Amino acid sequence: MKPENLIIGRDTTIKQLLEVNQEAVIEALVKLNKNFSKLRNPFLRKLLARRVSVADACRIANCSISDFFKAMNAIGFQLLDNDRDNGKQDAGAFVLPAPGLIVDLDVRPILDGGKDPLKLIMLKINELAEGEVLRIINTFEPLPLINLLGNKGFGAHTEKPDPGEVHTYFFKNENPQPDHTPKTTPSVEPPDTSLPSFNDLLRQYEGRLKVIDVTMYEMPKPMMTILESLETLENGQALFVHHKKVPVYLLPHLHDKGFNYLIQQEEETKVSLLIYRK
Repeated sequence: MKPENLIIGRDTTIKQLLEVNQEAVIEALVKLNKNFSKLRNPFLRKLLARRVSVADACRIANCSISDFFKAMNAIGFQLLDNDRDNGKQDAGAFVLPAPGLIVDLDVRPILDGGKDPLKLIMLKINELAEGEVLRIINTFEPLPLINLLGNKGFGAHTEKPDPGEVHTYFFKNENPQPDHTPKTTPSVEPPDTSLPSFNDLLRQYEGRLKVIDVTMYEMPKPMMTILESLETLENGQALFVHHKKVPVYLLPHLHDKGFNYLIQQEEETKVSLLIYRK
């Protein structure tokens, strides 16, 4: 696809832009704002590009949507005329708590090592005492994490105290929904008794299964591999995953993306996962 064949707006994902011309898009964005240099990191690019929209990216990089559009228009992308604004967002009325109530977690060394800090973040979130706030220190605003924790009753506020440093505060909302999440890992929803059995569903999708094996991978590659496979899943297909454990951090994303799933424990270290569209 050529850039001129893609009409972009604030809801266009960065992944869609990169699929057209990855090198040109990254170079244009880095010239616009050096914060976009994060897209040169393959791990961060995979982690962010598929989930982050133009509007999200502008918020992360602290630049205007109109300037973003100008940069993309300069390399050939067509723009939605009614989808331009200054891209700035009000930080809101967040009040910084007392220092003793702030729990700091610097995830930069973890990401630099190519690992996923989500498990550690969830541990810290679940350990927060009444009135405490978790401050994630990073080089970008973690939009996917903000969305994930928002569904668990947490608010978020982001500040950029220094160039290249982002502080994101997570705090319990005043009227959160009941959260029965265990203190170590996200909860796995109980099986929906209205769904067919695992074997019945296997027969239903016979000849239309896409099979992947992620048992040899370490985090976060299993989750990323599954999400990438779902993006190329054809209509009428289901994804059969060989895994070594129940992927508890993946499951909330599946519902958000419009998928159902069934899990079958084969052995102590072997799990079969069947994912299909709702």
